[in-house]
Amino acid sequence: MKEKNIIVTGGTGGIGLALVKKLINKNNRIFIIGKNEDKGNKVVSDLFSYKIEFFKCDLSEKEEIKKFIKNISHLNKIDLLVNNAGALFLNRETNSDNVEKTFSLNHLSYFHMSLSLIDKLKNSYEPKIMNISSNAHKFYSLDLNDLENALNYNSWKAYCRSKLLNIYFTYEFNRKINNNVICNCIHPGFVDSDFGNVKKSFYRQGAKMIKKIFGISTERAAIPIYNLCNDDTLKKSGQYFFKGIVKKSSNISYDKKIADFVWKESLKYIV
Repeated sequence: MKEKNIIVTGGTGGIGLALVKKLINKNNRIFIIGKNEDKGNKVVSDLFSYKIEFFKCDLSEKEEIKKFIKNISHLNKIDLLVNNAGALFLNRETNSDNVEKTFSLNHLSYFHMSLSLIDKLKNSYEPKIMNISSNAHKFYSLDLNDLENALNYNSWKAYCRSKLLNIYFTYEFNRKINNNVICNCIHPGFVDSDFGNVKKSFYRQGAKMIKKIFGISTERAAIPIYNLCNDDTLKKSGQYFFKGIVKKSSNISYDKKIADFVWKESLKYIV
């Protein structure tokens, strides 16, 4: 088997780290992207593999993504890109370009990373992009006049909309990008992880309790992602997986006009 170059965003914790642990083998070279340098270096140290490299990058920042792309310019190919990084912001926050962070991190980073790496992905024999979405996408439709959640900000609504954006992007990628890159998205399940536990609040304490009762482990959540990433028979692009099974996403997610609008608007942010 030829060596594979794999990028996992948000690979220093949660589902991302659980997936990285499964991907480790002598034929995989893994590049982990995360915001916290201490966590990233600890992961590399704990996993004790020269095939793992950490890159510090705040994926909510356009310029930092561009810097990362330059840092891996020497690579001839990328075989797998897992867009996994994400967050739920209790209060509305913006990045250095004054772009709302749920939109910039949970959606634009997927969009920016994928399009920036197209040429390297095309050089792979079986290139794949896996976008980590969520069944939460079904709870809200988009406000096309308010993609950045400026009106009556609600953290849960902003998060759900970002997961819907992941699906619009996946479907539109399949329609607009005519090459050999297989791009799909997946809901890995309701996961008991540290996601959403950064700041203390009544809401977060309640969510943490619910996750403990009903959530699955990050290791279990990573299994269907790993299986799809390693499935050489998976040739169809533009699919939504519920755990490991192809499912129908929300009815509104199939609206091609909305997907085209989102694509064109997203392009404006990453130039």
